[in-house]
Amino acid sequence: MRLVMKHSPMSHLSVLALLAGVLATAQPAKAADQQTVTLIDLSSDGRAQREIAHDVARALRRHPKIRFRSVSETLNVGGEDLHRNNVRSAKSLLRSATNRMKVKEWEDAAEELESAVTNLISSFAYAPNQKFVEQVLVLHGVALYKSGEKKDAARAFRRSIAFHPKTKHDLSKYGKGVMAAYAKARDKILLRKPVTWEIRTEPANAEVWVNGRYYGLSPTFVRSFSGPQYIRLTKQGYARFGKIKTLKKDNSKASFTLKAARRRPAFVGILERLVEIFDGAVEPNDLSEAQGLLNSPQAVALLVTGSREKMKVQLALANLSGRQVVKRLTRTMPWMRRDKKAVEKLVIELFKAPDIPKHVAPVVRTDTVFKKWWFWGAVGVVAAGAVTAAVLLSRTTEPPAKYKPGEGGLIIRF
Repeated sequence: MRLVMKHSPMSHLSVLALLAGVLATAQPAKAADQQTVTLIDLSSDGRAQREIAHDVARALRRHPKIRFRSVSETLNVGGEDLHRNNVRSAKSLLRSATNRMKVKEWEDAAEELESAVTNLISSFAYAPNQKFVEQVLVLHGVALYKSGEKKDAARAFRRSIAFHPKTKHDLSKYGKGVMAAYAKARDKILLRKPVTWEIRTEPANAEVWVNGRYYGLSPTFVRSFSGPQYIRLTKQGYARFGKIKTLKKDNSKASFTLKAARRRPAFVGILERLVEIFDGAVEPNDLSEAQGLLNSPQAVALLVTGSREKMKVQLALANLSGRQVVKRLTRTMPWMRRDKKAVEKLVIELFKAPDIPKHVAPVVRTDTVFKKWWFWGAVGVVAAGAVTAAVLLSRTTEPPAKYKPGEGGLIIRF
């Protein structure tokens, strides 16, 4: 049988358009592929437990397919409105200033970045991405230098470097003058006298960040350059905290008291019920409640028990919107010192797709059917039937022949 397809001259264009659409949808979309995930730490408030929780959060932030959202971003909703508004305003001002810098409107860009810096100085600890703060600070220096305010530009560069001394920005596209001014400001910060000081918090075991660097859990000692210190403190269930403190002497102490997040009572209540995730008996309604409380469709639940010599680490991936636990992992590991690589491997395994069974090729029989007795028997039956059918079909409906007296015949019709 031959199949013939008729088509109009435009059908080729239609096919090409369809293929183009398919290829377009097949292109990778990093933002769309990312899934929003939060971390729920169900462990006790031990130091080792909090260290592992920090490294799990770190691994989630570094995972290419995860958009990590800390519980601290949602538990204090209503208590951080001013800071959140400051961050949003700074982001809008940065976009506008960046566009002005592209067309070399340096003075207008400097004014907008000045406003952005003013907003961020008091609210830097509430920005989800600290690199965004660095960008605002350093671009402020660039715009000031380009508009002729070189002294103000030097101060702006020093502030940006003090915020995160380890970061070195590439400003080559703005010219040699900007590069030289930035390098001079950087040398001035890095040559400052180093100081060692202590940070204490109430409650203890809060994560301590100073000048963009993580120093562990409070109480902890910090070694940094003298001058302004950009301090960030976070702890699950408590409001985020930011402070700029100027230090000039060694052996200083800084103590801070963290405030409970507004939703902390509800969060503590749900924690007690979510522990059942690792027993396989969690109620679907508890997962729905957690989604509403944390504003996240998915969560990684963490439960760490045992001693440093033998820590039992349990992780579970929970689809809060689907009200089900997708995967559970349990590992036992020593924790005498931080093992970031082991935690990263555990998180990668948690989000790894299940192994698909390999395709098993069907068994093909190599012996021929022509050697089988039943094959030839079947062929004989089919052939006999075909001959009979041919004979019957060849007969017509013409009237039978007449016979003479004494002759006869028998006609059988089917």
